[in-house]
Amino acid sequence: MIRKLIPVLLAATLSACANTGAPRSPSSPSSDTSSSAPAASSGTSSGSSYSPMASGPSGKTCDASALQSEIGKKATPAVLEDLRSRSGSQTARMLRPGQLVTMEYNDTRLNLIVDDKDVMTAIRCG
Repeated sequence: MIRKLIPVLLAATLSACANTGAPRSPSSPSSDTSSSAPAASSGTSSGSSYSPMASGPSGKTCDASALQSEIGKKATPAVLEDLRSRSGSQTARMLRPGQLVTMEYNDTRLNLIVDDKDVMTAIRCG
């Protein structure tokens, strides 16, 4: 009986994982906690979050493909703002090692993944 259920559960799990990045419809309510968080200073051990405008659908999405040449450079609040505006994203956050983050996908948010010395190791949207 279990052997028959394993493929069914595996298929259901994979299909659920594939749907997690799907954009939400405009009529569904969203609760983006990163857009209401205040910006933190770069000297703290917690993550830095930037929100230049109030939350609300604008139709913009993030595009980090042109920013990949910035990997390896030091991340500062000024760099975070520059990359946010160049990517077309509404919000941006700096993710440090071991930092707890929300796992919801937000196609208007830029994520700067940095090491313990604030050097960017990856730049992604979501």
